[in-house]
Amino acid sequence: MIKKSKRSTLLFLSLFSVSVLSFSGNVIKADENVYNIERIAGKDRYETSLNVMKYLMKDSNDLKFGVVASGEDFPDALSAGFLSSEYDAPLILSKKNYVPSNVEKDLKQKNIDNMFLVGGEKTLSKTVENTISQNSKLTTRIAGKDRYSTSEFANIQIAKLYGSPVIGDTSAVYNGNLFADALSATPFMHQYNSVNETKLPLLAVDGKKGAKNYSLIFGGESSIPKFEEEHRLAGSDRYKTAVEIAKAYKTILNKDIDTIIIANGEDYPDSLCAGPLASKNNAAILLTNSNKLNKDTKEYIEFNKNIKKVIIVGGENSVSKDIEKDLEKIIKR
Repeated sequence: MIKKSKRSTLLFLSLFSVSVLSFSGNVIKADENVYNIERIAGKDRYETSLNVMKYLMKDSNDLKFGVVASGEDFPDALSAGFLSSEYDAPLILSKKNYVPSNVEKDLKQKNIDNMFLVGGEKTLSKTVENTISQNSKLTTRIAGKDRYSTSEFANIQIAKLYGSPVIGDTSAVYNGNLFADALSATPFMHQYNSVNETKLPLLAVDGKKGAKNYSLIFGGESSIPKFEEEHRLAGSDRYKTAVEIAKAYKTILNKDIDTIIIANGEDYPDSLCAGPLASKNNAAILLTNSNKLNKDTKEYIEFNKNIKKVIIVGGENSVSKDIEKDLEKIIKR
């Protein structure tokens, strides 16, 4: 369901088928002519999401849209990431039963007209909804009976953004039980919809049953069995899949990218906010292990001489200082 509060109405649309810069706490602006590597981090996933928001919004206190998702589980947050990307909105993470005090403080300082909560009350409680409602003019909860229907409802909301009740009968899909493929798929699909007249939803599926045809599949056949598909972007693991998605910016979208977002491919907390960040920066997301730069990720950046900027999302427990040093050497080439 899509439930709205504060004088809202319910509207259903049919689903459309170098110097290294590190910061924690306050966002530091980089001089583009000096800094090639940046790190956005906080003391935890919630503060990291706030610092990503500050980075994206610069110093603006007037935001039209914001999206809130659970920082304790990834399924609904992945749908929230795509919603954030399409609405050009920050993705803000919350606890299940309460909004962290630093998050609530930041929300009070922002004048956000419309807030979307993605997930049911088992994911984001009524208390969270009430807190968010106090800090926005309109609050809309987007939720279904499970992660797959929540994904559908999120895409219905995106269809509303594009003003088309029906946008084709095909879709892009990822396995809703895995976070990594969806993470890299999010900015790619944002760019896809920005350059194509026919907009595609990005849907979570269970990896077992499918629609009549998919335009784009993210992940291998062990993740999503072969269907009547136009494109499948996949590698032998999540790191290689992310690289294949990055390559597809050129082969499918005919776009050159000069920015890479590096996120932890082993765990999701800090990585959740990487999708909207990459979408805003026309960047691809590549994944790494926490302690050593993944070799496929490294090879892609080394081979692509047009990569001028790398943004690391997460603290040194997510992406180590050694990885940062390796990236510095590559970028300085």
